[in-house]
Amino acid sequence: MLNFKDELSRYQPLLELDQIESSLQPAELQDVMDILQHIVNEREGKEPTQQPSES
Repeated sequence: MLNFKDELSRYQPLLELDQIESSLQPAELQDVMDILQHIVNEREGKEPTQQPSES
């Protein structure tokens, strides 16, 4: 059985969107955007698009 007091004491709230953006490095943010774009393309039945890599 769950001990709610114990669970609440370990609770850590999720970051808000602006906090997430500031905590991620630009490359990590691009990786997240690529993953989200891939998910959207799969759901819409589209072929994946190749984006130019930043060098």
